[in-house]
Amino acid sequence: MKTKEYVSRFFLKQHQFRRLTSFSVEEFTLLSEKLERAWETNEQKRLESRTDRKRKVGQGRPYALGDFRNLLFVTILYLRTHASIELLALIFRVDDDTVRRSVMRVLPLVQDRFIPITALTKGKKRINDLDELLRAYPELEDVIFDGTEFPIQRPKKRQRQSYSGKKKHHTKKSQLALDRKTKLVIGLSPPHKGKIHDKKHLERIDWDRRLPQKVKRRGDLGYIGMPKDTWIIPHKKPKGKELTQQQKRENKKLAKERIYVEHGIRRTKVFRRVGETINVSDHLFSLSLLAATNLANFKWLVRQGLG
Repeated sequence: MKTKEYVSRFFLKQHQFRRLTSFSVEEFTLLSEKLERAWETNEQKRLESRTDRKRKVGQGRPYALGDFRNLLFVTILYLRTHASIELLALIFRVDDDTVRRSVMRVLPLVQDRFIPITALTKGKKRINDLDELLRAYPELEDVIFDGTEFPIQRPKKRQRQSYSGKKKHHTKKSQLALDRKTKLVIGLSPPHKGKIHDKKHLERIDWDRRLPQKVKRRGDLGYIGMPKDTWIIPHKKPKGKELTQQQKRENKKLAKERIYVEHGIRRTKVFRRVGETINVSDHLFSLSLLAATNLANFKWLVRQGLG
């Protein structure tokens, strides 16, 4: 049996396919259809850019894994699991370089902000930059912030800078911003060493200053000290005292609003490549994290009937 036919067999058992990728076959097919044209354009540019070509464009050896659908499947499986390239190569019965080459060419395509056409996003392009987001989404009203940590292997140098006292582990930290209305992750900061505090990290990436004053910000106790006129933050229990009943009710109400950002983090960390201990380069981790977040956004939109 040829490799591409072997890979296609994974699509036959829908329950098994969803367990492997977190996508249903229908969702995956929709994702593949929306990305395939961009893939073809990128491939054409890549092939035409070669200066040492001996054959015409398109006359080289095709991908051993098959068409774009199969390449996307392998890439999503790379993100969904913590399996090494070598193990994936054994599973798909191909060479290590075949898997590595496919993943590294498809990942940049998935890292773009992938938002299907909706009532909110109709006529608007994909966004990765916060400044572009604010220009394109004037209806943005309420944003929930949270910092999330990703465990890493113990670094050889400057270990203290990466050690998180909260997690008792060496980590990388990213800030995540979620639109309260659509429940979409609208911002993901580049990873930083895990020792940094949430408030200091947010100030460093300068998101708060760039958001208009009319936009409400919500956060947990990690953001105490942010401007009270724009931020909604829980009450902190005074030392040696108790919160009033009114303060407890307000904290409970805010917790019900903030839970959506925790769900957004969970949807991203379903992809174990970023959810478990990181053992890849900073560049590849950043690429994988952005791809996982955008895939999580795509699933959320489709399952809410918006995709």
